[in-house]
Amino acid sequence: MKAAREFVGDMAEQISMPDVYVAIRDLLMNSGTTIDDFVAVIERDSMLAVRIMRMAQSQYFGFPRGCESLYQAISLIGLMQLHDLMLGTLCMRTFSAIPEEVLNLRAFWKYNVQCGIAARTVGQHSKAQTHHVFFTLGLLHEIGHAALFLNSPEASLLALEDSQIRQRDIAEAEREYLGFDYRQVGSELMQLWHLPPVYQQVAEFHLEPRKASAEYRVAVDVVNLAHQFCQDPRVGEHRDLITRSIEQVPGFSRLPQNIDEIIVDEIETHTDAVLGLLWPRVAQDLTLPREMRPDA
Repeated sequence: MKAAREFVGDMAEQISMPDVYVAIRDLLMNSGTTIDDFVAVIERDSMLAVRIMRMAQSQYFGFPRGCESLYQAISLIGLMQLHDLMLGTLCMRTFSAIPEEVLNLRAFWKYNVQCGIAARTVGQHSKAQTHHVFFTLGLLHEIGHAALFLNSPEASLLALEDSQIRQRDIAEAEREYLGFDYRQVGSELMQLWHLPPVYQQVAEFHLEPRKASAEYRVAVDVVNLAHQFCQDPRVGEHRDLITRSIEQVPGFSRLPQNIDEIIVDEIETHTDAVLGLLWPRVAQDLTLPREMRPDA
C-alpha cells in the first residue's frame, strides 16, 4: 500500500475536496449546528446549491414535488444523505479534467451510477438500516480508476489494453504496470479525504469481501453483489449470481427471489435521471461497449 499512498500523496493538491465539502463535514461533526448553518455554507457554491435543490425534488433521492428553498431541500434530503450525495457530485467535479481521449468519463460514471443504484436497491431489500449510503458507496467503489487515469494515463491505458487482450483482471494488470491497483488507490483516496472507514473498506475489498473487517462486511457484501451485477445489467443474466449470493451471504436471506428483476427495473428507470443530477456536464453519448470499461 505504500506505493499507492505515495501515488495519491503526489496528486493530493490536485484532487483535494473543495472547501464547501470540508465545511459541511465539519458541521456534521458538531452537534450544535442547525439547517441554517448548512444553508449558509452551501449557498457559497451556487452550482452545488442548484444540484441539492434538484436532488430534493427528484423521484429517486427526494420527493417529486416542489421545493421552494435550500432549507426545505436539505430538510427533505436529510443531513447524512446530503453528505453522501454532495460527496458523489463533488467527486465527479474533481475528476472532470480527465481528457475524453484518455477515459470516457460519462460512460465511466454511468456505469458507477448503475452500481450505486444496484447497491442501494440490495441494501433496501435486505433491510439494511443505512441503505441510503449504499448508493454513494457503489458510486465511488471504483474511484481509483479515475485517479489512475488522471495521474498516470499512459500506464493505465496500457494496463487496460493488456487486460483486454489477455483477458485477465484489470487490477492484476495495473499492479504489473504501476505497482498497485485501483482498489488500493481508492482506499488511499478515501483516507486522504477523511471519509468514514466503510468507504475505505468498500474501495479496497469489494472484489474480496471476506478480507473486509467484520463491522463493515455488510456494506462490502452489498457493493460486491452490485459490482458483479452491473458487469452485465441485462434482464435474465443474474439468476445464478443471485441464488449463490442468497445462499452464501447471511444478510441476503431477506432478499426477494426476484431481486434481479427489481434491480434491473431500478437501473433502467433511474440511471439517466440520476446521472443528469450528479454529472457536472451535459450527460450525452453515454453508451460505452463493455469491453472498453475499465472494469471489464
